[in-house]
Amino acid sequence: MIIRTDKVLRYIFPLVVLLVGVLYYFVSPSLPLFPIKCPWHWLTGTQCPACGFQRALHTLVHGDLLAALRYNYFFILSIPYAFLVVLAGWYNINHVFDKLARVVFHRVTLWIYIAMFFIWWVLRNLLGI
Repeated sequence: MIIRTDKVLRYIFPLVVLLVGVLYYFVSPSLPLFPIKCPWHWLTGTQCPACGFQRALHTLVHGDLLAALRYNYFFILSIPYAFLVVLAGWYNINHVFDKLARVVFHRVTLWIYIAMFFIWWVLRNLLGI
């Protein structure tokens, strides 16, 4: 029997999201022993587009959206898009989300997202946000 990885991911992904949420609820990434640090920030002293996302996630699972936004605007604003990508990609069973997939995976949508990513990277370092 062949096990298709897309089907496995479809069932495992929500569990992984739940486990990561529980981890970030109980463990603060601000602790000095937290294992994941930003190599870009360590090497250059500047912030990458993802810097602060762990602290943002920690405050978000505690229900503090404003604090999460202060840590990383782009990460918090990317969550809905990431949700739609997963929904249209992995959960498009019987082509229910075909219209959504056409918008989410459209070349223009992807280029806008990529442009916003790099604009955020530059702005957060120039403006210190």
